[in-house]
Amino acid sequence: MDFSRDVGGVPSLLKGWPRLSFLRGALVLTLAGLCSKIIGALYRVPLSYLLGAEGIGLYQMAYPFYSLAFVLAAAGIPIAVAKLSAEEIAHGRHHVARLIFRAALALLALTGFCFSLLLYLLAPVLATKILGDPRALYPLRAIAPAVFLIAIQVALRGYFQGRQKMVPIGGSQVVEQLVRVVTMLGLAYALRPRGLEYAAAGATFGTVTGALAGNLLLGALYLRSPQTVDRHPTGAKEMGAILADIVRLALPITLGAFIMPVMDTVDAVIVPMRLQVIGFSVRQATALYGQLSGMAVSLILFPTVITAAFAFSLIPAISEAVALEREDLVSRLVGEALGVTVLVALPATVGLYLLPAEICQLLFQTPEAGAPLIFLAFGCFFLCLQQTTTGILQGLGRASVPVQSIFLGACCNAVLNYYLTAIPALNIKGAALGTGIGFTVAALFNLRALGSLTGIRFRLRYLLFRPLLATLGMAAAVKAAYPWFWTRTGGSSLAVLPAILLGGVVYLLLALLTGAVPWRYLAFFIPFRGFRRRD
Repeated sequence: MDFSRDVGGVPSLLKGWPRLSFLRGALVLTLAGLCSKIIGALYRVPLSYLLGAEGIGLYQMAYPFYSLAFVLAAAGIPIAVAKLSAEEIAHGRHHVARLIFRAALALLALTGFCFSLLLYLLAPVLATKILGDPRALYPLRAIAPAVFLIAIQVALRGYFQGRQKMVPIGGSQVVEQLVRVVTMLGLAYALRPRGLEYAAAGATFGTVTGALAGNLLLGALYLRSPQTVDRHPTGAKEMGAILADIVRLALPITLGAFIMPVMDTVDAVIVPMRLQVIGFSVRQATALYGQLSGMAVSLILFPTVITAAFAFSLIPAISEAVALEREDLVSRLVGEALGVTVLVALPATVGLYLLPAEICQLLFQTPEAGAPLIFLAFGCFFLCLQQTTTGILQGLGRASVPVQSIFLGACCNAVLNYYLTAIPALNIKGAALGTGIGFTVAALFNLRALGSLTGIRFRLRYLLFRPLLATLGMAAAVKAAYPWFWTRTGGSSLAVLPAILLGGVVYLLLALLTGAVPWRYLAFFIPFRGFRRRD
């Protein structure tokens, strides 16, 4: 297939072609993801009061190992299911798509149970020998059952993703987050008198109850979905071929996903250790690591809700376009996704850089976390690009390329964190800088590979120029408005909210006036035909 096209400004790409279904799916997932993130941001405030920076550090220490176990158990399989299902559905073979889901569900149930049990049994060794803090045993064991439950959940999500039905997936995300937050805050409060480690364990157990709630919702929706009659008896040979296809596609994706929790695990070991080398105590090092991983990193992940939704929707959409040999549609999907990614990532990056300490004071009552956030903010832009390009490459069947990019970025991150964290003048800021550079290296590798593999030419002048103008206007408005709001609120940290809101309004207006955002985008929110004629 020949994908040779120019990818430039979004408006030029959109003229004359219909609204793509993947944008609807991405919008649904974005709204659900934003709801989940808002809930997540809100719970961080009371959780920070309950646990403090040290307790947040214990809470965060369990997640890299949980993520590692989940990746080994399940990471690549749902993406493989979505891609294979989309290809079969494009050719009308719905019975094969259903067989793909059943095979994946059985495989995920087995691997999820095994790795859940393994994490529970290895928790004492991980806490004492690797993390160096025996108190981490309780959060590790509390979160272990979630591996099995999430493995089942991603199989169900892969089923709906392959059919490009994103509403059930978005609904499950919101329900899961609500139950998770209620559980973690309730247990953290109830267990706080018994000790910080028990409170942190109660907080991590929220992942288990949240996953269970998400499974119940998705399972009910699956049972209510139209069940096609299978007139094609399935033999062992056909089922074996399906499993082989799933494993073939899932292995490189799993390997790539495996690198990220390994990167987090390495950080959880290296960063506190190197901080102790330059004179910080164990408790101080844990608190600083909590500021980086539990606060600063969580903020740069907030904008990726949108780009992750695009990547999730892109995989089946591009797989379907490739299966139907629609080269023009593939090129348009790529341009659409990259254009929206830039529109989201640029203002988010600049916004985090402008008011880092103020945002951390508002959300976490820990303005010190703004120090690593300043050095990490630029990584937000490249992390968004990395997510979108990974979804594109996986949809094209080039899943091995993101593996290489993530591995290269993780190596850069580990080396830089080791050396930069031990520089006294940088300390935790050095770890933030290394993490940001790791995201940058991975994103640039993906972009270069995408261009060489597909022949698509990226017209960066048009892709970046107009969004950058709007972003600079937004930055000027925020910088001018924040002191005024700060004075009028009597020095309250709440002054950040109207400043950010004003900046968002200014950005949207400038983006519309400069053409960075096409007027027809408003038709996704306001069903008025006039918007479609403005381009």
